[in-house]
Amino acid sequence: MAVLNEGAGCTAPLWKFFEEMLAIPHGSGNEAALAQYIRSFAQERKLPVRIDAAGNVIIKKPASPGYEDHPPVVLQGHIDMVCEKNDGTVHDFEQDPIRPVIDGDWLRADGTTLGADNGIGVAAALAVLDNPDLKHPSLEALFTVDEETGLNGAMAITPDLIEGRRLINLDSEEEGVFYFGCAGGRNTSGSLVPSFASPRSGSRMLRLRVEGLSGGHSGGEIHRRLGNALQLGALAICSAEAESMEIVSLRGGGKHNAIPREAEFILALAPGDIPRLKEAAAKVEVDARGLYTEDKPVRVVVEELKEKPSRVLKDGIRIIRGLLAMPHGSQEMSTVVPGMVETSTNLAAVTMDDKKLYVLTSQRSAAGYKRDIISRRVKAQLELMGCTVEYESEYPSWEPNPDSPLLRFAAEVYREVRKKEPHLTAVHAGLECGVIADKVPGMDMVSFGPDLEGAHSPDERVSIPSTEAFWSFLKELLARL
Repeated sequence: MAVLNEGAGCTAPLWKFFEEMLAIPHGSGNEAALAQYIRSFAQERKLPVRIDAAGNVIIKKPASPGYEDHPPVVLQGHIDMVCEKNDGTVHDFEQDPIRPVIDGDWLRADGTTLGADNGIGVAAALAVLDNPDLKHPSLEALFTVDEETGLNGAMAITPDLIEGRRLINLDSEEEGVFYFGCAGGRNTSGSLVPSFASPRSGSRMLRLRVEGLSGGHSGGEIHRRLGNALQLGALAICSAEAESMEIVSLRGGGKHNAIPREAEFILALAPGDIPRLKEAAAKVEVDARGLYTEDKPVRVVVEELKEKPSRVLKDGIRIIRGLLAMPHGSQEMSTVVPGMVETSTNLAAVTMDDKKLYVLTSQRSAAGYKRDIISRRVKAQLELMGCTVEYESEYPSWEPNPDSPLLRFAAEVYREVRKKEPHLTAVHAGLECGVIADKVPGMDMVSFGPDLEGAHSPDERVSIPSTEAFWSFLKELLARL
């Protein structure tokens, strides 16, 4: 029995397709099964469909009677999702379906990301393609792959792939907000081959865990008072000021576009210094709750382990200090778009094994030269930590265009349909619109969507009433274009 039914307030036809998508694993790089589902959807309805070399799916639908002379419209969204789960949640993103949970007026998943980013937008496009009675110009639905790891599907688009020059991107997260620009960005990563030494005589082994934070999107939520688990753990270790402190291993975070919500540090410490570490952890826990007022209460837990340390990381304290000193968060606000972050950086992840210690960061800016400057600052810090540094996954910004005809028309329709004023702005997150604008000259674009919170974290949830309003508006907008 469908969970997303009328009794839960899910009356829009998009919910049917979204629930079917939840049953198909589709994390970044694992979208083939969902792409095949979309291809079969088109073939069953006798709609022209193709999959390009990158795996992007394109479906075309003829104009409704009377709309044949209207310029075509492109509906665009990405079919991959961020795969994150809470510690203790048993879930295999390669095989298991997402388990949806109705929570009042919200839909969330059971201990994992939901995939409403961007599954709701994709489902809305499928619902438009499915309904033969909707009025609209000729449509092209562009479903891209591998957006979450670097906009890679959009990067593979060629100008001849789509004919339309009016595009509606369905990958935004606030109902009633219309976006007309976005940040560009790149990842800056550092790596080193770890060297190990014997621990000090008599050292005890401990685990310091940082947990309970919300995480969140490193673009759309980087301006909020949200904690970074890696830096809070580093703060606790440095604050202990224990001369005997040595680092056995460390890990935390995951995706480049998610603020780290959990981190773990395995430490070697003289017994007499253990109280100093516990006191420092307790103080960081209290201080963080005062600093990060928009986050959930953090827990900084120190646990003594039975095992004895067999080796420690050479220069481990230098690496911890480097993480603490690493630039993170909003760096500058826009002077063009009020309230928008212009430049930011995210200390996203640290992993370590016998062969490599790897640090992942992500920078964004509406101005390319400012992105380059903050990237160089991060590079310098990584080099001070002893890392070899690489720039990866660079993507362009979507230059804000408040005079866009499509934006102005969509805003006017919204005023008439919703009886309230829309908010027109640009977004600090990286949208595929930036890449598409770079690849397809002359494209006029707007981006909108329903209310979605906690993207890229297991707290992700989407508002059911706002999704219903989003669907009603999309139908009306297409009928008037």
